[in-house]
Amino acid sequence: MNRDSGRIVRRLLLGSGINGVGGGVWFTVWALYLTRDLGMPPGRVGLALMAAGTAGLVLALPTGALADRHGARRVLMLLHLVRAAAALAYLLVDGLAGLIAVAAVFNGAQVVGTGVNGALVAGLFEGAGRIGVLARIRAVVHGGNTLGAAGGALVLTVDEHWAYVAAIVFNAATFLAAAALLRGVPEAATTGRTARWAGLRGAAIRDLPYIAVMAPVAGLSLCWAMLSTGVPLWVSEHTAARPAVAAGAVVVSSLLIAALQTPVSVRVRDTARAARAAALAGVLLAVGCLLLTGASGTTAAVAVVVVALAVLAHVAGELLFVAGQWQLSLALMREDRRGEYQGLNAALTGVVQTFAPALVAALVGGLAGVGWVLLAAVFLACGAPVVPLARRAARSRPAAAGAPPAPVG
Repeated sequence: MNRDSGRIVRRLLLGSGINGVGGGVWFTVWALYLTRDLGMPPGRVGLALMAAGTAGLVLALPTGALADRHGARRVLMLLHLVRAAAALAYLLVDGLAGLIAVAAVFNGAQVVGTGVNGALVAGLFEGAGRIGVLARIRAVVHGGNTLGAAGGALVLTVDEHWAYVAAIVFNAATFLAAAALLRGVPEAATTGRTARWAGLRGAAIRDLPYIAVMAPVAGLSLCWAMLSTGVPLWVSEHTAARPAVAAGAVVVSSLLIAALQTPVSVRVRDTARAARAAALAGVLLAVGCLLLTGASGTTAAVAVVVVALAVLAHVAGELLFVAGQWQLSLALMREDRRGEYQGLNAALTGVVQTFAPALVAALVGGLAGVGWVLLAAVFLACGAPVVPLARRAARSRPAAAGAPPAPVG
């Protein structure tokens, strides 16, 4: 890596890390801010956030196409500014309609930003360097989330309106800092024109082999709701372990991912390894689900051990899923439509994330151990077809992208 590349990476990492701290604060306090401080019924909050989640899905492809034309860096800076304004707008929310509007902008920009960030990295780096940078960004974001969660815990301890306001203002400031740091990053190459219908009828949305691969891989992102929603419900309602065990599981998971995402990701170098990584991720996540069923009906000590083993399986599965998703989404895309393809990848994952918490809560909260078995089956079903689908998609690349096929063994 030359000096200029090193400077670019440092700016990307610093901006992502600062933003990660703000995200950790917000993720920790948002639920109690909306329900306890503002007095909104939890059911309405959940409904509003689910409705708002569709905004990012609708906007991901058009925004990706705009990034292809106007530059991913420029568009990502604008998204940071939009999220800063939307974060502050939470201070003005006074009803369900206002919450839906603010959350639609805030959450929608998050989904869109994931794809644009991937397009920016893809435009600035080549080959294995792309995966290495994405992995390091994810590592610093997780580290920042952990630090931010500690700050959020202090806010919850104070549990006063002024503390929630301070947390929201701080989160908004981190988006401004991330945008400012992007000013020192060069612009990625652009295509000079926008795809038909701003991406809604462009190359990515018509690339069925690409969608066939990335859709089941996106399904593996259920692993995030498994940890954030399923484990707390299960530990508190069906095991003898204290609820704090679930919080500890999230912290341990974040620390392990921060430490291991880069070394794992750089070993997933081509399409063949990425497909196998995604398939294995499905198996490991299914194992984690089945292990959790063993935590019920035991002593507290045994439950803690079983949950710990399940979390380790979950972490291994998540590491492989993320590395596989990155490599597949980059190796199979058209280089002249990076924004479109990364926007599509973000939209597919966003679809899953919009409904994942409700699905996991229904399975685990409503069906108990049977729910974990069903969730394990979902993970296996998502991972199983990835290898043959990736092989088929790789063979279609010459016609789709004018490039030699990606290596698939």
